[in-house]
Amino acid sequence: MGAPDRTTPARDPDATDPDATGGTEAFELYAGQLQRQRVAENELLRLLTDQIRLYDGCENVSVIEVTRLPAPDENGCNWSSSMVLDPAGVPPTVYSLAYAAVIAQARAMWNLE
Repeated sequence: MGAPDRTTPARDPDATDPDATGGTEAFELYAGQLQRQRVAENELLRLLTDQIRLYDGCENVSVIEVTRLPAPDENGCNWSSSMVLDPAGVPPTVYSLAYAAVIAQARAMWNLE
């Protein structure tokens, strides 16, 4: 067995189909960016938390962890779509809708430094 091929982008097995999620006005600030904005991990957690909290019933949900990918995926994102949330008592049927709406767009806009 040889070393892993670093020229082939990693595939995020947890990636959300970007065509399955709709846009939100919260992302208009970043519309038209040609390149992902590089942010520190704690800033990414804050940005994701802010976006999820815009959804009804998710005002207290927090994103507490993201996973850095070993190499950027086929779309150029370097963090997984699997996030660890603190749901703050919000049922999955509520926060999962916010998660789905936020994740694909967030991965298209931000990369970890």
